Amino acid sequence: MNTSEDQVYRSWAKFLNPETLRSNLITASIFLAAFELLQSSIIERIREFFTYEFNEKGGVESKQYKDEVLSLDKNKHQASLLWLKKMSAINDDDMKLVKNIVDHRNELAHELPKFLANADAEININLLGSIYELLTKIDRWWIKEVHIPTNPDFDGQEIVDTDMQSLTMIFMELMLKIVADERLFIK
Repeated sequence: MNTSEDQVYRSWAKFLNPETLRSNLITASIFLAAFELLQSSIIERIREFFTYEFNEKGGVESKQYKDEVLSLDKNKHQASLLWLKKMSAINDDDMKLVKNIVDHRNELAHELPKFLANADAEININLLGSIYELLTKIDRWWIKEVHIPTNPDFDGQEIVDTDMQSLTMIFMELMLKIVADERLFIK
């Protein structure tokens, strides 16, 4: 069998294996869900932080939000990342990592059949772990810099980063466990 025939054979074997197909579908859906959690942590939390007024549609973007965040870039995602960087919540390496995550998410969302049926296309599990790490970094920054200082229940207490846990982080940990269990199941 030549290289091309081998690739075709491996691709069909990948697609026709019910366990592999199931695992890849679950992993893809978890990657996409994890990405949305990260997006919410990047964009929505900042927008909510600067929201002071509400109407029948929900929160109204404040002038302060527009001036301090949206003015940084015309793309809301990029503006939010730049604001987080300005606040020292993330750094340049994190910004590059987010770009890689976005690129992989877009490829996964728009070319899912490739990841299900092409032997050479794999979902990047390392980036899934990176989503968790970034989400944790951002959520812990919010807890440490906003929630704890504004809550008198924590006055005088020293709280270690590893003791800070958001519901989003817990949810993400559960999803990562499912992916890990799926990967063990098909081996």
